[in-house]
Amino acid sequence: METKFDLIIIGSGSAATTAAFKVLGEGKKIAVIDQKPTGGTCALRGCDPKKILVGVTDSLESAKRLRGHGISNLAGSIDWGELMAFKASFTESMSKGIEESLVKNGILVIHDRAKFTGPKSIDVDGRVLEAGQFLIASGVRAAKLDFPGSEYLIDNEGFLSMPELPKKIVFIGGGYISVEFASIARKAGSDVTIIQHSDRLLVNFDKEMVEVLTSLLVESGIRIVTSASVKEIKRSADSYSVSLSREGKDELVSADLVVHGAGREFDSDMGLDAAQVKWSRKGVTVNAYLQSVSNPLVYAAGDSADTDGPKLTPVAVMEGHTAAENFLHGNTLKTNYTGIPTTVFTSPPLAMVGITGEEAARKNIAVTIKKGEMTNWYNSRRRGILKAFYKVILDTDSNKILGAHILGENSEEVINIFALAIRLNIDVKTLISTPFTYPSDTNDIRYMID
Repeated sequence: METKFDLIIIGSGSAATTAAFKVLGEGKKIAVIDQKPTGGTCALRGCDPKKILVGVTDSLESAKRLRGHGISNLAGSIDWGELMAFKASFTESMSKGIEESLVKNGILVIHDRAKFTGPKSIDVDGRVLEAGQFLIASGVRAAKLDFPGSEYLIDNEGFLSMPELPKKIVFIGGGYISVEFASIARKAGSDVTIIQHSDRLLVNFDKEMVEVLTSLLVESGIRIVTSASVKEIKRSADSYSVSLSREGKDELVSADLVVHGAGREFDSDMGLDAAQVKWSRKGVTVNAYLQSVSNPLVYAAGDSADTDGPKLTPVAVMEGHTAAENFLHGNTLKTNYTGIPTTVFTSPPLAMVGITGEEAARKNIAVTIKKGEMTNWYNSRRRGILKAFYKVILDTDSNKILGAHILGENSEEVINIFALAIRLNIDVKTLISTPFTYPSDTNDIRYMID
């Protein structure tokens, strides 16, 4: 086996493969090392399989909402085993396809844990490999939680691999992972509880929009416990007991399964000290070119890099491209993090881009806020949507968009127009004058900003 390479990449997800194929085009010798199946979190253990589950559960819920409006005799339910098999039909072929593509193009793929032995060498199962440059793109893992019984928690990978759906599930944490998985589990028939340490869910999203979404989650049957700290998890023969403290009082919540959704941290177990690589739980400490500030041979991208970019797949792709360009041509390219949209895939989904109302107030930015309810708008009514809202934040002086927040069907698509407007500095007048297809959700943008 070859032991000397131009580039060794640790990880095989979106950032890693983007960089690998770009550098490969320059005729470089590359090795990709990943202890897990090739493809990374998004394709195999996160975004993609999650969206498959969301698509199926949302389809059933949509049909139920339209009973009596053309749909009758509906007796559908979720068969979890069939759903997992449907999910696997995507993830298994995806992993195989990515690895075959890497190998076909001459990239060495190794499945094992990599450990740096020095600034330009790593150990893989007793074999020492050297490279002129390295890219760390190994992603993140569930953050370690410090309470007795935390070892009983399963993470996103465990949830997406469950052969059967438990009757009662408790989710620890109130971020997008818990909220999305809780929504899926509830629509599939589970009794669901979310335990959140802070006083609300989704703390990085607009507070007012989250309040509306929270009310919908509660109406769907999800129990939400906020301002609560988990003290201990105890396991009996076939169930768990979650002990928590809330407002000075102790409470017990029983469950058949407890899921970790309380944050993610950099998976640093790769001998970074030996490589003289500075890092934190947020990732490798890098400069604007994604180069390690302490070892110039090492770059980082995606969830493994401590940057201003949100931990999202499109950002990982951009950073993989940036890192590869800087490998090849010196530090000339920086990543543009302006106008990055994100979505929580609940029902309906909550999408956002840019600043929140709270952020505008905190920074004393003079803004005009356009907001309102879309529940009685045509596109909501024809789908039987229970609640739909929007909030658009405009710069008062320039009338340009600083932020947008949409709780509604297809909001994950509509938000992209607002992201483009922010990224390209498009003003409201230009956006309103643009004709969109009718009667699409995108066409409703003109009513949000006029």
